[in-house]
Amino acid sequence: MVGEQLNFLDDQWETLETELRSRYRFEFIVGHHPRMIKNLKLVSKIADTDATVLIIGESGTGKELIARALHYNSKRQDNPFVTINCGALPESLLESELFGHVKGAFTGAIKDKPGWFESANGGTIFLDEVCEMTCALQVKLLRILQTGDYTPVGSTESRKCDLRFIAATNNDLLGLVHEGKFREDLYFRLNVIDIDLPPLRERKSDIPLLIQHFMHLYTVKYHKEDVDISKDTQGLLMSYNFPGNVRELENIIQRCVTLAENHVIKPDHLPSSLYGQENPIHFVKTHSCFKTAKQRVVEEFEKEYIADCLKASSGHISEAAKSAGIDVKNFYEKMKKYGIDAHSFKISAN
Repeated sequence: MVGEQLNFLDDQWETLETELRSRYRFEFIVGHHPRMIKNLKLVSKIADTDATVLIIGESGTGKELIARALHYNSKRQDNPFVTINCGALPESLLESELFGHVKGAFTGAIKDKPGWFESANGGTIFLDEVCEMTCALQVKLLRILQTGDYTPVGSTESRKCDLRFIAATNNDLLGLVHEGKFREDLYFRLNVIDIDLPPLRERKSDIPLLIQHFMHLYTVKYHKEDVDISKDTQGLLMSYNFPGNVRELENIIQRCVTLAENHVIKPDHLPSSLYGQENPIHFVKTHSCFKTAKQRVVEEFEKEYIADCLKASSGHISEAAKSAGIDVKNFYEKMKKYGIDAHSFKISAN
C-alpha cells in the first residue's frame, strides 16, 4: 500500500532512507517524503554535536520527536533529556523550575530546590514553544546560552551547567523579533541550525504509512489485532488536510480502533470534523473514493518533487531529470502537465 503511494520516489531517496534508518535511532519518526528524509539527514549530521537547534513547525508535526532523535543519537544519550513547555507555566513558576531556588526565596520556599538546568546537567534541554517565554526570562536564557552560567531564584551565587539546547516554535520567531516581542540576540543564539518540519497536508504521501503505523500501535495496545481499515475510510483520510497534523491523525486512528465493530474501521467511525454535517456514507460517494484520493496525493507529490528538482538544478531541465532518474522527455511532459515553468527557477536562483 505504501509502495503504491511512492512509485515516483527515485532509488536515491530510498537508498538514503535505508542507510539513515539503519545507522540512527529514527524508529519513531515515520515518513518517506523527501522533505522528511532531508530532515533526517540533517539530524544525522548534527546529532553528535553541541550545536543549538531551532525546530520550526506547526503543532502536531513531531518537533519533540526530532529533538529526542537529536539527543538519543548524540554522546549525551545516557544523560537526561528534559522537555520544558515554556507556555504551560506562569513566569514566576517557570523561572523557579528552570533555574531552581534557595530556601526563603519566596513564600513557600521551605528548602533549596534544584531547577531543570541543574537536573539535566550533562544532557539536553528541549525548550518547547520558546516563543511564549517572557522578555525577562529571555534575558536570563541568553546568559546561560552564552556562558553556561545561571543563578537560582533568591541566590547571589552563580552556577555552571553543561547542556545542549534545542528549542522549538510553532510561531514565526523572526516576525516576533521585528514586532519587538522576541529578543533578536536570543533568536540568533537559538537559530544556529534550523529544522523546518512540513505540515501533514504538505506530505500526504506519508499518510498511508502513518495510518499503518498507528493501526499497529493501537490494535496491539487494545488487543484488537484483527481490526482492519476500509478503503473508503482511507480515502476520506487521504482527502483531509489535518489541521492538527500527525497528532490529529494518531488521535483519529486511536478513536477508530476503539470504536471499530466487526473487525473493520468504516467512515462512520471517523469524527464528524472530517465530513461536516453530511452523512459520512453520502460524503464518501460524492467526494472521494480511495483510488481517487490516492491519485490526487501522488499528483501533488509529483508536482512538488519536479519543482524541487528544478530548484536544485537552477532551472536546468536535463540536470533535474537526471537527478530524478527520469527521461528528459517524460520530465518535460510532467512539467507541462503541472504547469511548471523552468525559467522561474532560473530567476529565483539568481
